[in-house]
Amino acid sequence: MTEPARGPLGLPPTPPGRKTSALVIAYGAFGALVVLLYLASGLLGWNGPAEERTFMPAGARQAPGGYRTYHFWPSGYQGGK
Repeated sequence: MTEPARGPLGLPPTPPGRKTSALVIAYGAFGALVVLLYLASGLLGWNGPAEERTFMPAGARQAPGGYRTYHFWPSGYQGGK
């Protein structure tokens, strides 16, 4: 039995690479463009329309079952795995 051909440093030769398709390049360019636009909008302060904030009394927020209640998350030791 013959041994397979070895490249430099005694490693097997690397297989020939694949060609990158045009679709992969297009998706990569589109993704880079979206990220750059998002970065530019953050740096330049471009926001959407300002939303009107509503007032909610503290009693409604802290009531059991209310909005962002503190009773939702259990407290204390809950056991392990």
